[in-house]
Amino acid sequence: NETTAISTHVLPTKGQLERPDVTLWDILSPRVSAQHTEALVAPVGLRRSMWWVLAEIGRRLGHELADSTATDEAMLAQVSAGGRAPYDELVANGWAEADRELPAPWVDRHIDRLGGWRLAPRVLVDQLRALREPAPLVLIPRRQMRRLNAQLEFLGEAAEIVVHPDDAAAAGVSDDQRLVVRSEHGELTGVARVDASVRRGAVSVPHGHAGANVNLLTSKNDIDLVTGMTRYSGVPVSLHPA
Repeated sequence: NETTAISTHVLPTKGQLERPDVTLWDILSPRVSAQHTEALVAPVGLRRSMWWVLAEIGRRLGHELADSTATDEAMLAQVSAGGRAPYDELVANGWAEADRELPAPWVDRHIDRLGGWRLAPRVLVDQLRALREPAPLVLIPRRQMRRLNAQLEFLGEAAEIVVHPDDAAAAGVSDDQRLVVRSEHGELTGVARVDASVRRGAVSVPHGHAGANVNLLTSKNDIDLVTGMTRYSGVPVSLHPA
């Protein structure tokens, strides 16, 4: 695939049928549940589990992340140790479900351990104090309905870049016209969607289009120190007719 083509090293890991697993889909399911599945076939060649690969890389860099001599089942048991059902019970039944309680008691217990809610931690307060007047135009990324990442990229749908009518007029861009969004790090091309529902000064670029990848507008050197993530919002940009 595209990632393999630009890689210097490719470390093959076990496929879904080659390893035992515990599926955790609580964010996509109305039920608080987990499912255990066993490996169905032996790994092809020298494939290893992803946790093993990470543990070995860490060990060779001087960091003990996990015991690379452990089995997949032992690692799953360790990861699942804090679950609401014992791991042995999950394996025996193949499925475990817990009642959905809102607000979740574990959240309350965690907040109690912290001594209450931290509404203004010093690191965030310092960030707010350092805020400056925003640039005239800034990037705000967004997701689209009926689209998950780049799964439907083969359909050829163009990225619709939403801009306020005043900003579009200032850039000489009209609705349904191809336009270039440019930052100090790079540029991308999409189709203008002029819409007064987006506030003036915001340029909304959708996520998941290979031809209009928001990574082109960002830099790995511009990091949010709180999260360790690249800044994907509030990036100064400019608009230009394509």
